[in-house]
Amino acid sequence: MKPHWAAVIGSPVRHSLSPRIFRLLRRKLKRDLNYAAITIAPDRLEEALASAREMPWVGWNVTLPHKEKILPLLDQVDASARAIGAVNVVRFLDGRCIGYNTDAEGFLAPFSLYGFSIKGARAVVLGGGGAAKAVCAALRSKEVGELRVFARRKGNWTSKKLREAVAEADLVVQATPLGMDGRSSPLADRQAWKEGALAYDLVYRPIETPFLRQARSAGAMTLGGLGMLTAQALATWRIWFGEEISPQVGLQIQEQLEKALQ
Repeated sequence: MKPHWAAVIGSPVRHSLSPRIFRLLRRKLKRDLNYAAITIAPDRLEEALASAREMPWVGWNVTLPHKEKILPLLDQVDASARAIGAVNVVRFLDGRCIGYNTDAEGFLAPFSLYGFSIKGARAVVLGGGGAAKAVCAALRSKEVGELRVFARRKGNWTSKKLREAVAEADLVVQATPLGMDGRSSPLADRQAWKEGALAYDLVYRPIETPFLRQARSAGAMTLGGLGMLTAQALATWRIWFGEEISPQVGLQIQEQLEKALQ
């Protein structure tokens, strides 16, 4: 059987954990998969996709800055990607390119571990980009009670309204790259949190971001982005190969990644 070829594309992409995750999946599931991280400049995306149609790719994971720009270049776009307006998984099939989005599915997957119910909850989302849009779509699909969005570019992250919203929220989601430097947080120190609230940061490196550290010190539960990333990899595998993977396998991979990143 010929090996399958796959990659994560972006610019930059060297920081991506996807190659490591798919190496672990390959070993556990005993599938011959070659997976690489490929830097593609924004002005070379169309050319790269045209070339890929002639190659034995099974699929791509797509990260910034291509998630929205790749949409009009594809032959077909799944409902998951149309709803969010971005693609993060491409399936190559018989010379055709089909786009999907696993952001919402991946975001929701870790909640079951906490026994946290989104239905009727009061939620705050920090960010206004593609990740924040996916989070909002996922929360609405689970009948969130109240949803308030604070976008950084609108300059309202330091407002009194934000502090009050976080203090009243059952769930606060940090949906921007802020915190990847290990220093930055969207919230001021001594932010008040509701008892039993959950702080969820989509950033997965570092494992505990300043946002999560602040929330934990105030008594909130915390959830990092590694669970979401792992769940997205399982969803990608299903799209590419039609195989469902046990969530237990995902937890095992997540634990291995956490140990490696500590």
